[in-house]
Amino acid sequence: MKFASIITKLDILSGASKSHSESWSHLDFTGEYNSRLSKNFFGELYDMFSFCGIESAIGFQIDGEKVDKSEFTEELYDGCVWGVHINKLVWLDLLDENDIAHTFFYDINSFVNWIKNSSPFDEDYPLNKHHFHIIVNGLQNSFGGPNFIVNNSDSINKNQIKNYFFPTSNIIETSIRITCNSEYIIAPLKHIVTNGCVDNVSQFFFRNAIKVLLASIGNEITKEKRIAIKGYRCIVEEIGGDTFDINILYNYHQNLLDVVKWIYESEETCTLKKKLFVERISLDLVTRTSLFDGLYPILLDASSQAKEQYSYVIYDRKDDYQKELKEILKDIKNVTDLLSLKIRNILGNLLRDVLAALILIGITLFSKVQEIENLSENQLICYVFRAFGIYFVGSVILQSIFDYIDIKRSIKELDYWKNVTRSYITSARFDEYKKQTIGKRFKNMIPFYLVIVLLYIVISIGCFNYLSVMETVLPPFSDENKEPLELYDKQKQDSINANIEYSNDTII
Repeated sequence: MKFASIITKLDILSGASKSHSESWSHLDFTGEYNSRLSKNFFGELYDMFSFCGIESAIGFQIDGEKVDKSEFTEELYDGCVWGVHINKLVWLDLLDENDIAHTFFYDINSFVNWIKNSSPFDEDYPLNKHHFHIIVNGLQNSFGGPNFIVNNSDSINKNQIKNYFFPTSNIIETSIRITCNSEYIIAPLKHIVTNGCVDNVSQFFFRNAIKVLLASIGNEITKEKRIAIKGYRCIVEEIGGDTFDINILYNYHQNLLDVVKWIYESEETCTLKKKLFVERISLDLVTRTSLFDGLYPILLDASSQAKEQYSYVIYDRKDDYQKELKEILKDIKNVTDLLSLKIRNILGNLLRDVLAALILIGITLFSKVQEIENLSENQLICYVFRAFGIYFVGSVILQSIFDYIDIKRSIKELDYWKNVTRSYITSARFDEYKKQTIGKRFKNMIPFYLVIVLLYIVISIGCFNYLSVMETVLPPFSDENKEPLELYDKQKQDSINANIEYSNDTII
């Protein structure tokens, strides 16, 4: 976006106006028209915005009423009050190929007032949204950081906005308990200043960066948006920064930046480092003052002692870390073995239930082959198989419920002991171990478990539909098959009677 040529035109407009006002979102000029200002000038100004593709950003007024551009120059008359309104929001989302948004401030004093009254913690604060290049008319010294550049020309060094090593906002915000109702953004990378010096303009950018860095070392943001430091003492202070000594800003910013980078350079160690640092400053902070004013005098000494103490602690923690890791892996192995055991148990129970049913049916029902037809006719065998069906359904439901409870309880107990005793392994590392072991084993368990449950259901359905299954698998008894059996029984009975009579005759 080329704003230098627009600013040149605005210089002429400013000279002819009586007043102007500017903020981040708009720029307004108001004046009384006379022949010294050519009517064609307004057309040229509009064409300049049109050339940049932002013609919708400019509007015109005469005597307080909006007028279309084509009618504006025709309706101007000596003594009328004209107005030019520029909506700066129109181009803020027009990012270039480097994802940088470009905007400008015509009046440097308006720019200073805007940044002075801004809060870097607000969700709507512009620097929390994009990379920005801000052109400030009349700016003497350029400055910027990984997220923004402030200068007085269209040209920028793209290397100024680059990948800068700094912890992500997610790591920082997850280590801080934010209890205030409104959105509270803690993103130091978007505000720190890495290029330029402190002067009457840049001082408020340095101040905002220090405020965000101070919030990064806190343990909690209270409902009143105060910062709580929980070390050996619990200190709750306003963040401050409304008044400050400009001479200390640069060193304050650099020293605090080094501390925050040291604390959050590794997600695995940030909890310990932060604990050591806040414990140190909680002893030395002077209460009844803002954190902005109270931390600077003790910052270097506190950070030096925290780093020294960390070196001793981390040396002693190596052996403990290995022990804790071994215990965690052992606990994880127990849970994974539990998952495998559940598969084997439900499969063994299925085979046991089916085998028991077959044995019971074979011994008690089919021992008397001649009574099978009677059992079928009086529906007794159907009731028996329905009872088996109910048993199978109840068995699989109860097994599934108790297996689910056992697995869930085991995983909860693992997480509980992780929170209570695992002070040497980060939550992220533990979750990774858990995902690569229990997670994979659980995914493998589910299909096998479902197959066995499905077998239970199929067997249960077969039991409930015993007659239909038997009629499909075995041919029914017919009268042709029944008659030879009855004839055989009659002949056998006649033979027995004849033998009895012969025996009686012989005895007589």
